[in-house]
Amino acid sequence: MTEQSEQLPERHRAYERALTMLAARGYATAELRRRLVRSGFAAPDVEAVVGRLTAAGLLDDAAYARQLARSKLLDGGAASRRVRRELAARGVGRPVADAAIAEVMADEEVDESHLAEQVACRRAMALARFDHATQRRRLYAYLARRGYDADDIRRAVKVALGD
Repeated sequence: MTEQSEQLPERHRAYERALTMLAARGYATAELRRRLVRSGFAAPDVEAVVGRLTAAGLLDDAAYARQLARSKLLDGGAASRRVRRELAARGVGRPVADAAIAEVMADEEVDESHLAEQVACRRAMALARFDHATQRRRLYAYLARRGYDADDIRRAVKVALGD
């Protein structure tokens, strides 16, 4: 058996594993690459699989970044700064992440200050049983964890708590 024919079954297993992973959820190229290597596949096999998936249009960092940004901004109430960090952690480059976030914010007409106010008002309802100082502190921390800047947080907390 030649070296090339011995590699084909392993490469095929890597490809099948990648397809299974992509069927469950989307992945950035770097994230999929890391997961396949961690699963024990050789780097040359992983590179061949990533190339094949990219050529087939099944692996697209820009599309993945737009999908994640849309989900996190609109459904998760996260600020663009947090979305950018999450995309970076998943291996999406800064220019691709910035373009995706800008596109989603423009398409969906997202105003981050207004979004912070909406998130704060929803969260304030869950904090109603606490005294005012505790509500303020917890709401501020909640919005900070979602990546909003201090000015937006102060304004949103003021609106949500009726200060």
